[in-house]
Amino acid sequence: MLIDVVILTYRIYGSINSNFSDHYSKMTRIDRLSSLVSQFEIKTRPATDSTEANLCIDGEAENPKGLWLAFSGTANSSFGRGSLAMAKIDYGGNSNPILMALPVEMTIDLTTSDELRALAQLIASEINTPRCGGQIAIDRLCEFLLVSVLRKQIETREYETGLLAGLADPNLSPVLVAIHDEPGRLWKLDDLVSLSAQSRSQFMETFQSTLGVSPISYLRQWRMTLARNALMSGARVKETARKFGYGSGDAFTRAFTQTYGVAPTKLSAQTLSG
Repeated sequence: MLIDVVILTYRIYGSINSNFSDHYSKMTRIDRLSSLVSQFEIKTRPATDSTEANLCIDGEAENPKGLWLAFSGTANSSFGRGSLAMAKIDYGGNSNPILMALPVEMTIDLTTSDELRALAQLIASEINTPRCGGQIAIDRLCEFLLVSVLRKQIETREYETGLLAGLADPNLSPVLVAIHDEPGRLWKLDDLVSLSAQSRSQFMETFQSTLGVSPISYLRQWRMTLARNALMSGARVKETARKFGYGSGDAFTRAFTQTYGVAPTKLSAQTLSG
């Protein structure tokens, strides 16, 4: 994917088995977004009506001035939007935890950011001028737009609680990155404590107060989110159970049914029949 080229990733290759803490915490800069964003396929289509759009760009073709994004359906906004380009972005379904971490809508002044203004100009051009490869181009550009927004939210530490607050926290971010990177690993609580460079009690308190759940509960939620996406894409139940750290199909089925109220076999069958 283009995002793998555009976004700088800072991975250290080698086994994590011997020392979890060294693998993640000794990175000069941890890539906190690639393993999170890449799990959800972002698709974009042009919109002709502002009531269906969740991306609107205002201004002129050579000088876009404002950008409006909605992360929960479409929302009313006082922003004078849509004069240049409008689109409907699918962020990979409502199960994407990024959507719950962001505000309902966001307005961005493009006159204060050369990078975002250039990106908005490219997006508007792809929306308004159909060309070969246009669909993949606009999908990747909107994926990069989302990454740029998330980067800004993390860098400015706008949130005290939630996923973005956790990714901005120097003690919690190595833990979250490890979980996002390797959801199928047989993580133990002591492994996560080690990554946080905190005492066990400090880590548990900080994680709970920031993310709203315990570390093991967050791991379980992330596994279930990815498992559901895999099943919806046609993966087999046993294969999915193994991939996301469950030693048996029965244990996975119980966890999945408890989370979604439907057995994974039924969800998989519905996907295949659909």
